[in-house]
Order: sequence, then structure tokens, then C-alpha cells
Amino acid sequence: MKHLYPNLRTLFLFLLIVSLFSCKNDGKDETTDAEKAKADSIALFNGETIGVGNAEELVASKDESKLNEAQLQIQKLLESCVKKDYPNAAKTIMYRGSDQSRMGKDSFNYSNANEANTVKVTCDVITGWLGTSKSYEFISYTEEPSDMGMQYVVEVMFQKEKLGVDRHFFYLIKTSKGFLLANMI
Repeated sequence: MKHLYPNLRTLFLFLLIVSLFSCKNDGKDETTDAEKAKADSIALFNGETIGVGNAEELVASKDESKLNEAQLQIQKLLESCVKKDYPNAAKTIMYRGSDQSRMGKDSFNYSNANEANTVKVTCDVITGWLGTSKSYEFISYTEEPSDMGMQYVVEVMFQKEKLGVDRHFFYLIKTSKGFLLANMI
């Protein structure tokens, strides 16, 4: 136990110094207008800061002329998410819930609070992917059988601002309401 004292003493002194500096505010708000504006345009996602404005510009600049029907549906979802247009995002996501009559056939109903929450979480994930990217492109499109019929897989590559790329797969099922997002990884 004797060897722990210097570490505990050092930790205590460090915490004391940090608390003295952090409490030196005198009740005044020292945040500048520029800092407030920057904070307004930044969201926090999974511990990473993401520029929401950047994501909107990124999605808006995408050339849709060469996209197929499934890729256009993913593009529509991306646009809805970055604009926080949750009712339209809900129309592109396949219902996954306890109502068996809707499974594999219907989209989420944004007026239902539980379903709205799922849509928002899905959009937060997508906005996080976009917010840390400098660009993205549709890489591949494949069709494969699934338990709900033919599944369409769209691979999207997100080029990161700092390092590397992230590849994400969007799984769609064609229904009477068009292509609906069944899963994404």
C-alpha cells in the first residue's frame, strides 16, 4: 500500500488544480458568438462530433442520374435523414414490430411514438456516417434471395475526413410500397 500513496497524492493534486481552473468563471458566459454558431451546427454522435451542415451539402450534391431504383431509394433516405425529415424517412424503412400483418409489407408509421423513435435512431446512425465523411459513392448493387423474397443489397462507401473509408450495406425488400430498407450494417 505504501507505493500507492504517491499516485493517489498526484491524482488528488491534479483534480484540485483542474477544479480550481474550471470554477474560475464568476458566473459570466464567456462563449463567443462564433463558438455558439459552431455548436449549433455540430451534433454529437457516439462520442464523435459531426458537422450536420456538411452532411446536407454532401447529400444535396450527389448526381442521381446514374443510380438505379434501389440506390435512389437509399439516396432518398439519406436526404430525409440529414434534413431531419423523419416522416419521409419513415416511408422508406420497413416496419419491424409485433404486428405480423405489417411485417415485410409496410413502412414505419411516424405518427406512432415507438415507430418514430426507431426512425430517429436509424437517421442518427446514417447522419453519423455522413457527418464524418468527405464524400460517398454507391459501390455495388446485388440481388439475393431472403426469407421475405428477393433482397436487394446496396453497398455505399463513405470516404472519411481523416482516415480511410467505411463501407456500409443497405438491404432492401421490394414491396407494394416500393423498395423499403430492411436492414443496414
